Amino acid sequence: MTFFFWNRRHRRKKISNRIMENKKKDVIFVPKEIVIEILRRVPGHDLAEKLKMVCMQWCSIIHTGSFAYLHIEQRIKSSSFSQLEAVIVAFDGNENRSVKISSLEWHTSYNQNDHQFEDWKTKHLCTTKDVVAKDVLLGRNFNPWKNIIWANSVNGFVCFWFFFDKTCVHVFNPVTKEYLITAPNTYPGVGNIDLDTIVGFGFCPLSYEYKVVVLDGNSEVIKPSIFTIGTDHSWRALKVIPHHNISSVDTTVYLKGILYWYINTCTSTMVHHTRMTKTLLCFDVTKEEFDMIVVPIEIPEYSVSNVVEKGEKLCLVTLSYGPICSLLINVYVAHNNIDDDLSNLNSWKKEFTVAAPGIAYNLDLDYYNVFTIIVTDEIVVIQLSDYDSGFFHVATGKLLGLFSTTRATLIPYKSSLVAFCHRPLLPTFS
Repeated sequence: MTFFFWNRRHRRKKISNRIMENKKKDVIFVPKEIVIEILRRVPGHDLAEKLKMVCMQWCSIIHTGSFAYLHIEQRIKSSSFSQLEAVIVAFDGNENRSVKISSLEWHTSYNQNDHQFEDWKTKHLCTTKDVVAKDVLLGRNFNPWKNIIWANSVNGFVCFWFFFDKTCVHVFNPVTKEYLITAPNTYPGVGNIDLDTIVGFGFCPLSYEYKVVVLDGNSEVIKPSIFTIGTDHSWRALKVIPHHNISSVDTTVYLKGILYWYINTCTSTMVHHTRMTKTLLCFDVTKEEFDMIVVPIEIPEYSVSNVVEKGEKLCLVTLSYGPICSLLINVYVAHNNIDDDLSNLNSWKKEFTVAAPGIAYNLDLDYYNVFTIIVTDEIVVIQLSDYDSGFFHVATGKLLGLFSTTRATLIPYKSSLVAFCHRPLLPTFS
């Protein structure tokens, strides 16, 4: 009897060992390099929320700085012009001290016959608690309906600030939830409500540092100051830029180490006479130096112009009145070469003109809050007022839909796992 039970256990053990051997044979070993190539093509939100919990190897890869930069490079290269991402930054409850961050995704899956705007998705990402000081909200300039102003986005970080608190700039990554508020800017002129202010957020490709640039101006000069995240404990003043006006600047573009703004330049022609020239104000984030480039494009006299990014290229867009109450949208794209002379007409190409019928009759182009937000091959997004952004179909000019920006701002961005502390050249994945 004892021998019988021993023999039975022995047979079971042999069968179990065979099963384990067969399972081992069925396991497919995927090289680490292949895993990285697959993961870098997945949106950042999915990596941070779900895939990092699959196994220890995936988690270690996703949290590595070198992978974070590989991932954002892939997102930039593979971004479809018909499918883009943006975040919505809005005031939340709690006496408007908190900021709610949501994602907006839109797709050009409209019907070819009537071009209806069908696929529109929003998703709440997070709410940042008490990021606005209570004493600031009690100031006379607070207006929750139109006080969030966006600068630009870089490597998944979105940069914005509040009109009632110009001294501090907010930088946030919606995927990693990394939120930073700069130290108060004590540079003379900053915070003065009567002076125009614009903000730019840039990235130094040599040191992998992020920098915030603030331009404060009046009718004669621009006073710039800069803050390097992780290095500076206070703002640094840069050289004053004379004879420029930033009152009509609406957007900032960062491309390949350079920040761009489209501004007016005052040129004296004779005594008591000046001439306004359209100029690109460029800031080299690494060298911390400014440059001026006169734009050779003929701009309509009564128009609104600003710069945006389109497929990793600098894009200049002009909005003007067309025939029969239409809005004319002219899109010029600069060559992709860093060495191209943007003051040369051959360095620019007119990409397309969009005629949006029946929209200009109630659109005031003299109003400061009309400008272009996003340009793709199929959609142009325009801020039409304090309260609405319009999505226009490039081929037909038809208004596909309106997005309400009441108490909020719409910021284009690409999801990323990049953190301020990340560097691309770290130890290899383990």
